[in-house]
Amino acid sequence: MMGHAGTKSEKLEIAYLADQPAHIQTCASWTYGLWGCQSGATYEQILDKFVSGANKKTLPITFVALYDGKPAGMVSFWTSDASRPEFTPWLSALYVHPFYRGKGISIHLIDQLIAEAVRLAYTELYLMTETAQALYEKFGWTEIQQLTTPYGESVLMKKALN
Repeated sequence: MMGHAGTKSEKLEIAYLADQPAHIQTCASWTYGLWGCQSGATYEQILDKFVSGANKKTLPITFVALYDGKPAGMVSFWTSDASRPEFTPWLSALYVHPFYRGKGISIHLIDQLIAEAVRLAYTELYLMTETAQALYEKFGWTEIQQLTTPYGESVLMKKALN
């Protein structure tokens, strides 16, 4: 990234989890703690998904945000969501650690995932959110349906990739 030494933008790196395998367990732990234990998944099932996601060629693919070299967030690119397998592919497991919020990291993660989707010739993306509908709408996502999930009231959203 461009900028003067010491600027915030130079501290942030978005990397393939495949290039940062030491952070597989961190990503799995974040996901299990936030979502997995609520949906009945085991930690081992979640860990397996991130072991699979540590690649660059086929879904699932996970990106990790590193801030000053420390894991600060993640986003995953999955084939489907178990609750709605008819829609594919998915922006999933977007998370930024509380220590690093307010630095625009989630936007960089989303942009990286969208670029990856375009690179892999996908024409649309889906996601489910409980709390961030307004944020996603600012970036061109549209609501498809409201539904109830194990996490509460959610909104299924779609983004066309041009």
